[in-house]
Amino acid sequence: MDREMENKLLNAGKENGTAKGTDVESLKEKYSGTDEKIYTVITTVQVDDETEEEFTFLFRKPKPASYDRYVKTISNSVTKASKSFAFDNIIDEQREELKKTVEEYPAITISLADKLLRMLGLADTTSVKKL
Repeated sequence: MDREMENKLLNAGKENGTAKGTDVESLKEKYSGTDEKIYTVITTVQVDDETEEEFTFLFRKPKPASYDRYVKTISNSVTKASKSFAFDNIIDEQREELKKTVEEYPAITISLADKLLRMLGLADTTSVKKL
């Protein structure tokens, strides 16, 4: 009896994982046929030394108004600015999933904001040479 219950739980877990993966894939398909620039952002959170969780979100390329709001508010609070920037640009279908993830891992918005800024041209290295 215990073995049967264990198999049911394992199968349910596999089905949930497949459904979640399919959901992201179906969203990718939905947005791939549009003129809108959509990016897949995959981030890995290290919960502890032995556990990692991977999250996949689809974001629109940030518009200048969204970027301007981010720059205006970052001096007051990096956390609030990053959170607003991420929620400004997440696709509507994943807004609730992002909300749940942010409740559990609030610092994830800083990582996501960094990736969104890179879509707008933020670079790690920039070179200058005197002529």
